[in-house]
Amino acid sequence: MREELVIEHMPALTAPILVLGFEGWPNGGNVAVGMLDFLIQTLGATRFASINLNNFCRFDDVRPTVRIQGGELNKVVLPEAVFYAVSQEQTGTDLILLKAHEPHFRWDLFVDTVVSFCRQLEVGLLISLGGLQDKVVHTDAVISGLASSPELLKRLEQNDVIPIDYEGPGAIHGLILQEAKAAGIQGMSLWGHCPFYVQGTHLRLVARMTTVLANLGGFQIDTTELEKGWMQLARQIQRFVDDSPELQRVIEGITKSKTASQPSSLIKTEGNVIYLDDFFGSKS
Repeated sequence: MREELVIEHMPALTAPILVLGFEGWPNGGNVAVGMLDFLIQTLGATRFASINLNNFCRFDDVRPTVRIQGGELNKVVLPEAVFYAVSQEQTGTDLILLKAHEPHFRWDLFVDTVVSFCRQLEVGLLISLGGLQDKVVHTDAVISGLASSPELLKRLEQNDVIPIDYEGPGAIHGLILQEAKAAGIQGMSLWGHCPFYVQGTHLRLVARMTTVLANLGGFQIDTTELEKGWMQLARQIQRFVDDSPELQRVIEGITKSKTASQPSSLIKTEGNVIYLDDFFGSKS
């Protein structure tokens, strides 16, 4: 049986911060994975370890990547949970980034693997990222969060992150934060609230959450590229809205209500969904 954790090399890190996010249910607006992709590329993070997802995911749902050329099968790449590392000498902050699909089963073993590796790496702080669909408009950048201590919660509030009050179905983030706290590792979770009528990467939220994350983690990152992308996207969205009286009524209703309740009370049809990938393709 293959080991769950595969270490390719051990980077030299000092009290690193672990930032993690998952594809799937907790990735509304592609906020979590979109942020991690941006961080990995912009900060030049390098891969150093992975978790074998064979014991955690259904591969008929999260399918392997198959590489075929000229009718010949060259390679089958199985899904992984990958750890990346980056050091910022100018700020003295070391980061570990974990990007994965949310496991389908054996959450306890997956979480134990992550938390045990955190202890081995002497992680001082864990920050999870997530996105959810909500009754907000596309020009909003609402972020809510939770923390494992009053001190960390105060830091969230100082960054205009709304404290979460919630009881219901949860993502794996909660279990990771709970077990990390039991292991003596402080934790926070950031959740971006995405408009239900927009599908695709919400660049405004990604930019805003990246800035908040940098403030909390004490590192630097330039979000200018994300902001420029959002300005182009916002113009495209507005033209789409201008041509849809029904969407205008929905957005007006959200603006008037100023609540964060579920959008089930609003009219939702396939024709009222804006697909951001139609505007930016794979760059969204």
